[in-house]
Amino acid sequence: MTRRRLVLYAACGVLVFAVTLVATAPAAWVAYAVERASEERLELRAPAGTLWSGSGHLYGRGAAGLLDLGALQWRTLWSDLPRARLSVALNLGKARKPALVQASPAGIAVRDLDVAVPAPVLTGFVPALASLGPQGTLGLRSDDLRFESGSILGLADVEWRDVRLARMPTIALGSHRARLRGGGRQVNIELETIEGPLRLSGSGTWTRESGLALAGTAEHDPREGGVLAEVLKGACTSYRDNRCSFRFRR
Repeated sequence: MTRRRLVLYAACGVLVFAVTLVATAPAAWVAYAVERASEERLELRAPAGTLWSGSGHLYGRGAAGLLDLGALQWRTLWSDLPRARLSVALNLGKARKPALVQASPAGIAVRDLDVAVPAPVLTGFVPALASLGPQGTLGLRSDDLRFESGSILGLADVEWRDVRLARMPTIALGSHRARLRGGGRQVNIELETIEGPLRLSGSGTWTRESGLALAGTAEHDPREGGVLAEVLKGACTSYRDNRCSFRFRR
């Protein structure tokens, strides 16, 4: 057998080994990627299956410890490979349908996102909220959100329902929504109230360079005064006629 043929056989063996290794990569690789990408704010436990199709249980790190975010399942859609993109269907918790994550040379797209998680998970991402003890449910929704070359494009809604604070558990603050519009390197934000005794309105922006900046007003029904009025007086820069102004920058 010639040296050339030996080299050829060795190269084919290495290629077959590499393909087999990637094809059978364990789901633990996904758990490692989730933890690294979230800077240890998320943790995937009990991973089962492979890198391409599997399941596990997702937890978020809150101020009081790990929070159960629900069962996570993922499945690669190989039919999209001829279009030069890798698509993965993700299903978290009790979502009505899976979200679709698509990676291509242009960037990453997230479609049909509709998930709900416990609001205390916010404290892992915004430590300043830990002292308030956020309660309720956080919903994330988007039909089409894209991340391309440092830009964010598309629309998304973040809903905080049944808002309560652990420091004042008897006070219901209603349900509120932040509408996000990605226009490139800046995300524009509009605040609005869905329902409840507290009415929010305002706007703001987010950029990687400047962070988050919000400004607006919070108003309560005169019949819902008392404790709620005291909350607004302590949280806002000014309070008058059941209304106060607020500014937040981080």
